[in-house]
Amino acid sequence: MLRVTKISQIANNLQRSICSSPILSQSFNVQDQEDFQKRVLKSTVPIIVDFHAKWCGPCKIIGPRLETLANKNLDKFHLAKVDIDNVPELAEEFNVTAVPSVMAIKDGVVVASFVGVLDDDKLKIFVNKLIGE
Repeated sequence: MLRVTKISQIANNLQRSICSSPILSQSFNVQDQEDFQKRVLKSTVPIIVDFHAKWCGPCKIIGPRLETLANKNLDKFHLAKVDIDNVPELAEEFNVTAVPSVMAIKDGVVVASFVGVLDDDKLKIFVNKLIGE
């Protein structure tokens, strides 16, 4: 009985540890214009904005690749994901006419952008220019 109790305590401690650990990702879904203003335009960290749609095939290719780069560069930039069907006013405001449209924003200003899918090398160059590497 003592052994079962000990295993149970270890399992509970592990679960508490996992649940209280911060998520190792700096990507987030933009909810609305106010959220975009606060988390993207007023950010002190450079942001890559991925304007995408659930129905978009190329978006399903570039999205995970951007997430991977964001996870590798946690402290250097954040990834904001904007579903154009959920927040169409942002797509209109930023003249998004095709998806995926990806923009690099630093100090509230768009400093670079591309439309479509880039190969891995060009995508890394895009990110490195934003973060100064």
